Amino acid sequence: MNEQPAMANQTELVPAARLRVFITEEDAAHHQALWQTILRLLKDAGVAGATVFRGTEGFGESRVIHTARLEIMSCNLPIIIEAVDAPERIEAVTPRLSALVASGLIEISRTFIVRPGAAAAGTLSEEKSC
Repeated sequence: MNEQPAMANQTELVPAARLRVFITEEDAAHHQALWQTILRLLKDAGVAGATVFRGTEGFGESRVIHTARLEIMSCNLPIIIEAVDAPERIEAVTPRLSALVASGLIEISRTFIVRPGAAAAGTLSEEKSC
């Protein structure tokens, strides 16, 4: 069975892994915000790219809702760090992430990247700087 989704007018779909780390803004490691530590770790590990999202409302295992709607409750909002790269690169960085994330969630899922010319470029991590 073909696991790749069909794409009209697309020449190539590149298998990849998507990493999502769910933490809160008060989580810390190495005397700085945990999201900053994770972002640096992903960059140093050669991951193709990562983005940090700050949530406006959410809850986790504590079942306490954190929201930006009320100023008094706007601390400790949810943070999501998302990265997509080759499965091997995401799998290689996962043990170091697991050691950093004491409470939160690390999610890895299979995905496909639509990148025309990706095979000619070599790897997902090769990109041009501006």
